[in-house]
Amino acid sequence: MSMIRTHIAEIPQKIGETITIKGHAQTLRIQSSIAFIVLRDITGTVQCVIEKGTEAFEKVKEITTESVISITGKVVATKSTESGFEIQVSEIEIMSLAEATPIPVTQKGSTEVTPEKSQDWRFLSLRSPRGATIMRAISAMTAGYHEYLEKQGFIEIQTPKIMATPSESRAELFKIEYFGQTAYLAQSPQLFKQMAIASGLERVFEVAPAFRADKSFTTRHATEFTSFDGEMAYIESFEQVMTELEQTIRYMLTSIKKTCGKEIEKYFGISEFQLKKPIPRITMAEAKEILREIGCASEQPDITTAEEKALGDYVKEHFGSDFVYVTEWPWESRPFYHKKAIDKHGHEISVSADLLYKGVEIVTCAQREESYAKLCEQLRGKGLHQEGLQWYLDCFRYGMPPHGGWGMGGSRFIKQLLELPTIREAVFLFRGPSRLMP
Repeated sequence: MSMIRTHIAEIPQKIGETITIKGHAQTLRIQSSIAFIVLRDITGTVQCVIEKGTEAFEKVKEITTESVISITGKVVATKSTESGFEIQVSEIEIMSLAEATPIPVTQKGSTEVTPEKSQDWRFLSLRSPRGATIMRAISAMTAGYHEYLEKQGFIEIQTPKIMATPSESRAELFKIEYFGQTAYLAQSPQLFKQMAIASGLERVFEVAPAFRADKSFTTRHATEFTSFDGEMAYIESFEQVMTELEQTIRYMLTSIKKTCGKEIEKYFGISEFQLKKPIPRITMAEAKEILREIGCASEQPDITTAEEKALGDYVKEHFGSDFVYVTEWPWESRPFYHKKAIDKHGHEISVSADLLYKGVEIVTCAQREESYAKLCEQLRGKGLHQEGLQWYLDCFRYGMPPHGGWGMGGSRFIKQLLELPTIREAVFLFRGPSRLMP
């Protein structure tokens, strides 16, 4: 009769008991009178000891590294292992023998693995405790996002990813043939989120894929990514949007800390990442002045990658924060549906902000223009044609409350949190200009 499986993380409560564990054989060491297997499952590793003269000892000789096996044995306390316990094996079942792996799974050994090769064999690179921790952090981030917003009265929606018109601009679009018509993969759920606000749903959110035909080969860009979006109605000011987003991020970080904070500290050396202070807010004009003072300002109306990094370092040093809101962006650099305003210098600005996390933009948030007449005027001012977007503009003709929201890149969030070298490690399977498989 088979026993109920025990996960390795549960073993400390099983001292003295006979249990069954299942997982991958991470390492094997066979000596003349004794053999050792380090078994790994999603929750950790454990040393298993097999004595000579048993059927299990003969079975060990058949096992290869990374084979999937089932081990039954007694849990005993010991001072010879870091965990303080090991398994004295009585039975081994080989569930699936593994061939020699093309890349090392536990990142030990002299073999150099390029990022491309790691992506080619992604299912193997994710077997490492480090890779599993990244996936658990993503899961906890998503769970925290859902939990917090639902508590605040937000309703989850699912918007179409096939569109008849561009959702952001006419650049960076994936065109697809759609029954004799041209359609596009959605770059953002923005227009549909605002339709939901016009529907009277008042507060909505979505966690879903978005697509950008961006040929950038950088550590922060992808052609497919998961967008964490939110939109809220009846706002009194844009400050409400930033505050709600800040509280959401605080909750997400707490969720990650509770779920895998110990593993993050162990495998990434990061122990303090919860949001304990209010996020600083600086205007674009103030940001540019800071960048000029430190000799890193560009002539661009927005902020370059190098400027983001320099500004992130400055804020960390002077404000003690990994986050910073950069507000009051020049109108010329923002979409037509943002609310337009005039700053104290008489310049046209967008009532919006980018949220930087450790020197990288992870969120764009804004108050939207709710007036149909002004929206049409702003659209024409951006050189866009009204007829292709009339279905969207109609949402503003029959009563639209003041509203605002955000779109956040989940993979950028995780990349910055764990200080990963590239966004490719912050997703299950990466998609970029030269990466379509696996």
